Amino acid sequence: MVAEIPRVEVPRGVRTLARTLEAAGESTWLVGGSLRDALLGRSVTDWDLATTARPEKVQKLFRRTIPTGIAHGTVTVVLDGVGFEVTTLRGEGAYSDGRRPDSVEFVDDITRDLERRDFTVNALALDLRAGGLIDPWGGLADLETRTLRAVRDPVLRFREDGLRVLRAARFAATLEFSLEPATEAAIPEALDVLAKVSRERVRDEWVKALRAARPSIAFEVMRRTGILSVVAPALHALPPAAFDDAMRALDAAHSADVRRAALLGPLGAEAADAVLAGLRHSNAERKTVRALLEARGTAVDDTALRRTFRGLGRALVPAYLELASVAEPPSRAAAAADLWARAAHDGTVFEARELALRGDAIAAAAGVQGPRIRDVVEGLLALVDVDPAANDPEILRAHARTLGGVAP
Repeated sequence: MVAEIPRVEVPRGVRTLARTLEAAGESTWLVGGSLRDALLGRSVTDWDLATTARPEKVQKLFRRTIPTGIAHGTVTVVLDGVGFEVTTLRGEGAYSDGRRPDSVEFVDDITRDLERRDFTVNALALDLRAGGLIDPWGGLADLETRTLRAVRDPVLRFREDGLRVLRAARFAATLEFSLEPATEAAIPEALDVLAKVSRERVRDEWVKALRAARPSIAFEVMRRTGILSVVAPALHALPPAAFDDAMRALDAAHSADVRRAALLGPLGAEAADAVLAGLRHSNAERKTVRALLEARGTAVDDTALRRTFRGLGRALVPAYLELASVAEPPSRAAAAADLWARAAHDGTVFEARELALRGDAIAAAAGVQGPRIRDVVEGLLALVDVDPAANDPEILRAHARTLGGVAP
């Protein structure tokens, strides 16, 4: 079906690209997520085009190209420093590995290209020359009703590519669309295919879902359809009340690290780390989440909180305060925020280098060398946890003598 729609504003580079291809006798359409988001009035950063031109012709027509995925017909054309993905219209063979088609066939029919796509709202094409919207699967109507519906048979779509079930959950959150009942009902029938998807690809979908205004939408879809039972069984096994608490905290948090910690908080630090490791998160991300979760549940007196802050380090305390504000009892969150506000004025020490007495002077005062210096430093830090005013060179020197067993 071809429909007339209001003009979609696209960058000059997109129109230049289309004119060049059309001058060479090829047809070109704006497709995929870029068209979907433009029709929704959302910001678009990556513009995708489909063309009848074969990849080698695209490469000849433009001075600077990158063979991004040339085996599957995709060439990135660089104009004025900006890259645009241009993909030859294609049909696809079977997906025996549950992720990528075994074969690709270049075609000249835009409808055949659109029928291989996952959801109707991604199966639209805009003729940049004539302005007509090609909509064979009712994607425009689904945009209007904010519905996420698979193209044709949802079971077939999901069993072709196991990552699509995660994309369904992610789009439900990032677009704030409702899953069409038959589409959602098909997800459990493709969980065995999802299990074949690399953990890195699963992680990438989680990261994108966590950027949504309400990421809980994605994770609630994952829980009720069984996706979590495949990619994060520990999270799937949480009691309903604990899972609901995590969802509330997740939506209230803002930064990526805190959202990860809020999502996995009910599991505890060790189990949360196991989930992140299984999804191939970086060591730095895992270390941050683990530190934030280990800091939860400490006592709320000033001494204990100073010790918690010191364990986190100055740079990580704001993230802990954010997590406390969304996932801790109000009294604990308020006490932590109050101490942080006072810390700038009461000389709170967060790191050994902030002690008023430094390494060589500490060793000399304590009369120790080697690994024993670390024990003395820890003793000095414990002193200033209790009394920030003790961060004075003479007080620390005297205490170092005591810790080292040096006679006054």
